[in-house]
Amino acid sequence: MSQPPPSPRLAPEAERAITNKVSRRIIPCILVGSLVAYVDRVNIGYAQLGMGAELGITAASYGLAAAIFFVAYFIFEVPSNILLARFGSRRWFARIMVSWGIVTVLTGFVHSTEWLYVARFALGLAEAGFFPGAVLYITKWYRAQDRARPLSYLVIAQPAAYLIGGATAGTILDHVHWLGQSPWRWIFFLSGIPAVAVGLVILKFLPERPADATWLDDTSRAWLVDAVGGEGVSEARRHGVRAQLAAFRNRRTFVLCAIEFVFSVGFYGFTLFVPLIIKQINPTYSATHIGFEAAIPYLCGMIGLMTLPRLGSTPGRLRYLGTGLSLFGTIGILGVILLREQPTPALISLSLAALVSFPFISVLWAIITHSLPKKHATVAFAAINSVGALAGFVGPYLVGQGSSGSTVTSGLLTPAIAMLLCTIFTAAFRIKNPEALAESTSQPSRTVST
Repeated sequence: MSQPPPSPRLAPEAERAITNKVSRRIIPCILVGSLVAYVDRVNIGYAQLGMGAELGITAASYGLAAAIFFVAYFIFEVPSNILLARFGSRRWFARIMVSWGIVTVLTGFVHSTEWLYVARFALGLAEAGFFPGAVLYITKWYRAQDRARPLSYLVIAQPAAYLIGGATAGTILDHVHWLGQSPWRWIFFLSGIPAVAVGLVILKFLPERPADATWLDDTSRAWLVDAVGGEGVSEARRHGVRAQLAAFRNRRTFVLCAIEFVFSVGFYGFTLFVPLIIKQINPTYSATHIGFEAAIPYLCGMIGLMTLPRLGSTPGRLRYLGTGLSLFGTIGILGVILLREQPTPALISLSLAALVSFPFISVLWAIITHSLPKKHATVAFAAINSVGALAGFVGPYLVGQGSSGSTVTSGLLTPAIAMLLCTIFTAAFRIKNPEALAESTSQPSRTVST
């Protein structure tokens, strides 16, 4: 294909029109991929309602199975991104989705706790790199000041997937008994197949880079290539590898890693156990009832995500907002522990925890982008994101170990303590970096890997 002509100067209205056209083309693929990823990741929580009894899986064993996914994700995240750069986003996204869909389907055939561990580890290997790869892909298509909105779709996909997964998985458990297979196995079969289908669609339709955007006219394509490519060239020239690795000499990198770690221990420590929590607070619920009731906290999380981060309109407010959100998250989790014998108050407490925890993700990444200079961003962001993935193992594992048999609420003390530590660390953190503050208008809020 011929090279686009030199970039013209366009009116702001024309630039916005091009950006909106790009969004209509690539965001549906990214959004659907993210939804499928999170549904595949959390379906084990609903499957446990059936496979726990059939395979003899205790809360402790379930906690390890849920957590071991993040070990593989942590190990393979950086290599996956390196391979993405080698093979291209379109082909690598397709590989990720097809492979994790196949692994999810195969998980439906496990017949022992040990094989469940193997399947979950394999799922982590298959899925690793999708989220940071999607963020990198977005940076190829959007200028810095235009990235906040497309990145927000990656965030909103998480509670949306929990909501959709809960409603469908509960129904499957109660009503799907096909081909002599247990209903919990069909949760894996029916959630894995869409991942394969979406992967094939991405391979066919997702454009690799702006220069390949034949659906843009020559003028629009030339402007986009210049606008997005110019930023990457400028940053590459300004900051070399040594400057980026200096992030590990920046004390703020380690403090922010600590905040990310304790938050993720708390966040994954309760979100991956929501179906079991609801089953415990009201043992009479059917699987369908559990699925629909579990959607309530996730719906609250979506509402919180769309509204509460707006309160952090300045760097100073971000710290206070983050402190308040994590404090109320602590209160919500403690409420579930203390009110576990009262279904309605316990559900309200669980919904409060979700309402404030999901928006804390975007608030924390806003704090991070305000607190670190651009020359440290690549390495620091990857380090913080990887620490969050590692905490995704620690949280569910400790909750499972702290539980008694199938009684999970006793193990929730771990995420409650983690959220309290997150509150203290966030309150003590100061946003003082002049360079980061000066550049904040061009840095989008990022989200943690999940």
